[in-house]
Amino acid sequence: MLSKDEQRRLDEIERALRDDDPRFAATVTFDHARRRHAIVGGVGFLLGMAAVIVGAVAAQALLAGGVIISLAGFLAMVASAGRMFGRPGT
Repeated sequence: MLSKDEQRRLDEIERALRDDDPRFAATVTFDHARRRHAIVGGVGFLLGMAAVIVGAVAAQALLAGGVIISLAGFLAMVASAGRMFGRPGT
């Protein structure tokens, strides 16, 4: 999370970019980066959820393998949720 001062500086940089080179700024939108972050995070979250389910099924045959797969899926879900709700630069 950015402090208020850092956010203000970032906003100034964005404004300067739009003023200096509006054509470039029009091709590189910050909304596009945010949307991409949300999509990648969402896909990662769903893949992590699938790994948790596969791990639960695999635990019926081999307990240690199922637990490892489920743990990896859970960690992927947590990381993906952080990516979805975090700022694009992080």
